[in-house]
Amino acid sequence: MMRLKYVLTGVMLCIGLLAHGHPLHLTFSNLDFKTSSGKWVLTIKVFSDDFASALVKSGESADMMSMRQDNAEAEKILKNWLMNRMMIWFDSKPVPIDTWKFDGIKVHDDASWLTYSFTAPLPVSEIKIKNTLLLDLYSDQKNLFVFAMGRFQSAYEFKNKNQETTIKLNK
Repeated sequence: MMRLKYVLTGVMLCIGLLAHGHPLHLTFSNLDFKTSSGKWVLTIKVFSDDFASALVKSGESADMMSMRQDNAEAEKILKNWLMNRMMIWFDSKPVPIDTWKFDGIKVHDDASWLTYSFTAPLPVSEIKIKNTLLLDLYSDQKNLFVFAMGRFQSAYEFKNKNQETTIKLNK
């Protein structure tokens, strides 16, 4: 009887852990050129618990609810985290993260949306993207990325074995 009690306790604990976490390790990113403003907008959607774990692993601890557009400390933490995890080149020229303007973070339920904007000359021939968001945390991590510039739209998947891509604009 005592042994059954331990087995049932273990099963209940495992069920509780499975119900609490999510088995899907996925981010969504969009890079859009807004013709009306002439700006690029980068939006990153990440599960909030994964995002918090990534910040802690990188030596930061931040309450995502306190990260607002006008919070300089939050902006610094996010730029430090993103610096080598999301990189963009237009025609072989890097778009420095220091030119990205932090437009804010929205946390809703289990997801966090980070938004940045920047100005840069329109690329002529290619865009290179490196996306390693959360790849250091999860071996099954996938990062979906959508690029839109006028009528040109394309989607890409990044994972441990495929961390960067070059988008050819003159096909």
